[in-house]
Amino acid sequence: QLQKSALRAFTDRLVASGDFKFRRSAFSADEPKVTLLPSGEGAVPIDLAINSTTPLHNAALLMECGRLDPRAQALALLVRRWTRDRGICHVAKGHLSPYAWTLLTIYFLQVGLEEEGPILPAFKGFAVSSSLAGKATGHALQHQAAGTGKSVGTLFMDFVRFYSSSFDFRNEAVSIRTGKRAPPGLALPLHIMLCEDGKSTEVGLCIEDPFDQTRNIGTTMNIVGLERMKQELARAEEMLSRSASLTEMLEPWCPEEVA
Repeated sequence: QLQKSALRAFTDRLVASGDFKFRRSAFSADEPKVTLLPSGEGAVPIDLAINSTTPLHNAALLMECGRLDPRAQALALLVRRWTRDRGICHVAKGHLSPYAWTLLTIYFLQVGLEEEGPILPAFKGFAVSSSLAGKATGHALQHQAAGTGKSVGTLFMDFVRFYSSSFDFRNEAVSIRTGKRAPPGLALPLHIMLCEDGKSTEVGLCIEDPFDQTRNIGTTMNIVGLERMKQELARAEEMLSRSASLTEMLEPWCPEEVA
C-alpha cells in the first residue's frame, strides 16, 4: 500500500506540473506502475515505478540477447512492438506484461527451433543476468548460436507458429532458467483463471521468473487475455501464410463495436 500511495503522490505532482500527461496505470500488477507522456512534440511514453526490479531485469536480458545474437534482441523488440500494437501486453486489461513477452521470446529461441538447435543458452549463459539473480558462474559462458542464420522476419514466423501449434499451454512452463521443455516445477504456483461463465476454471500460462523461481509472471493474464493472445497468434499465422506486409501485421488493434 505504501508503494502505491507514493506512486500516486509522485504522479499527481508530475501531472500538476504540466510537464507530463497521465496515460494509464497498472496497480493490480505485482509491481505497480504508471505510464506518463512528457509534454512536447515527439515525446515517448515512460513508465514510473518505485522499488521495482523488473525493468532492470528486463533490460539486462535484452542487452545480453544482443550480445549473444543480435537477432535475438531484434526479435524481442519486434515481438514487443507487435503485442503493443495489437493490444495484448497491457497488464491492467488482463494481458501479459512486456517482461513476460521477453521471456516468451527467449524461451522460443532456446527450445523452439528443433531442426536448427538453440540460438540462446539457458539462463546461466546470461552472465550479467545470472549474477543479478545471485547465480553467477564466475565467468561468462561461451555460447555458439546454432541455426542457419535465419532472418529476424523468419524467426518471427517461427515464433508465431511455435506458440500457435507446438507450445502446450496447459502442461508446459516457460522457463528460460532451464532452457528445456518441461511441466511447471513444484516451486512455481499455478495460475487458475475463472472462465466467463463465472463457474468453470482453466489453468493459465506458466511463466517462471528466472530471478525468482517461485514467481509466475503469467498471473497477470485472465481468460479474456488468453483468448486474445490465441486470436492474435492465429491472425499473425494467417497473415504470414499469405506474405502480408509488416505494416499490415502491426496495424493497431481496435475493439469490435457492440451493436
